[in-house]
Amino acid sequence: MENENLHLRRHFIKQIGLIGLVAMHDVSELFGQNTAQKYDLIVVGAGTAGMPCAIMAAEQGAKVLVIEKADKIGGTLHLSAGHMSAGGTRRQKAMGIDDSPEKHYEDVMRVCKNTADPALVALATREAPYTIDWLEDLGFPFEPTTPKLVFGHVPYQTPRTYWGTDAARSIFQTILPLWEKYVKSAHIEVRLQHQLTDLIVHKNQVVGVQVRHNKNKVDFFAKNTVLTTGGYASNPEFFAKVHPERPRLLSTAAPTSTGDGIMVAQKAGAAFRWAEKHISSLGGVELEPGSGRTDYWNAWAMVFTSKYRPPREIYVNAEGKRFLNEDELDPDVRERIIARQPGEKFWLIFDDPSIDDGEPVIRGWKPEQIRKAAREGKFIQQADSIEALAAKTGIPTEALKKSIETYNKAVAEKNDPEFGRSTLTHAISKAPFYAMLSYTSSLISFGGLHVNANLQVLDRQGNVINGLYAAGEVLGAAATSGNAFCGGMLITPALSFGRILGRQLGKTS
Repeated sequence: MENENLHLRRHFIKQIGLIGLVAMHDVSELFGQNTAQKYDLIVVGAGTAGMPCAIMAAEQGAKVLVIEKADKIGGTLHLSAGHMSAGGTRRQKAMGIDDSPEKHYEDVMRVCKNTADPALVALATREAPYTIDWLEDLGFPFEPTTPKLVFGHVPYQTPRTYWGTDAARSIFQTILPLWEKYVKSAHIEVRLQHQLTDLIVHKNQVVGVQVRHNKNKVDFFAKNTVLTTGGYASNPEFFAKVHPERPRLLSTAAPTSTGDGIMVAQKAGAAFRWAEKHISSLGGVELEPGSGRTDYWNAWAMVFTSKYRPPREIYVNAEGKRFLNEDELDPDVRERIIARQPGEKFWLIFDDPSIDDGEPVIRGWKPEQIRKAAREGKFIQQADSIEALAAKTGIPTEALKKSIETYNKAVAEKNDPEFGRSTLTHAISKAPFYAMLSYTSSLISFGGLHVNANLQVLDRQGNVINGLYAAGEVLGAAATSGNAFCGGMLITPALSFGRILGRQLGKTS
């Protein structure tokens, strides 16, 4: 019986011609319980790019398998602020805003200083208005005043940023009925808690995937495979590997953003690019020191621009020195200066009266929440003297005293000759004194798989890996934003590229 099974396995392999990717597949895994399961399209990742990809393919009549390692669909649509950008939408026209995909393209390339992939930016901006109009047709609940200019990053020259009344969850809820329709009709089959482990390659073409579920490995086969597995901003080991020059990772990303699709594709020879374009977000505070996690929604310092909150504190680095005009408006300037500080971190120094005057230093927090956190002494320290504050934080005492004295003199004279700060309303003079530690942190990752304008994954020699496509953050934010944050140029391209691939690859004839 054993010999008969071996003969059958060999016959099976000979008939379908499968070869394990660099010997990753044991012969026994290609038969028996892992009998081939065939689909028109496999989509790995049920998030921002994966859901619209599967929906569009299903609309074409395709049989789609969606692999998702989490226990629910939606990915970062459950976490993101949901900013989208597009030029030339119906909504803009109704509001009298003159815009176009061409103007959007030019604005993106201006903001990123031509560091993004021109072909992908062109594809994204060309498709973007159709994506926004599609959401509108599906009943998307736009925040009523959008599109708007947004100043958390370098603003566009035209109002073209949109979001829903419930952040990115509005996107998820809008496309969910379509998703459920095609799941019910069996055009979409979903496998939750299935972890991608390998790509199956035959004659230089990806013909399927191997996944792990409950410690078992299963093979699935399809004409084409699309990776929409997201970024790697929650994987400290991979982050350190591709960013060896940066300090430890402080992540604000979804816990599932571990770069699985990138690493599996690399084993198949896929090229990884543009990690060097990474830029971190400002405002992260590590609520639990040593955790490596920051939380955009629950505790975010208002330090990314002074547009929304004039500063009442000073920033000092680990050496106790001021390094930036704290009321600088340009987020890009702030991001790059703060990234040059030791450990990419800094302390916000303020006194007690400033807590009660105006917008809080942590978005949405009340004064008593800040004082309570200071008493706990985790990420905010308090002391009755500057010397004691320096001792608690490890900031050099004399340097900190000098920075505060110089700043207080600038407040008294209404002139800051060193940095040119114009907001000089609050001296740091009344105890208790406070120091809040803030880090640059990674909400998204900038490196990713190299694709061409058809969204086909390329190998390290620049050749197409047949049968393999990618969309979303697995491409890296740099693909459509370059070495900058371009508003709405991650979510909108993810939705758009997913839609494009679903339409193209879902054709069954």
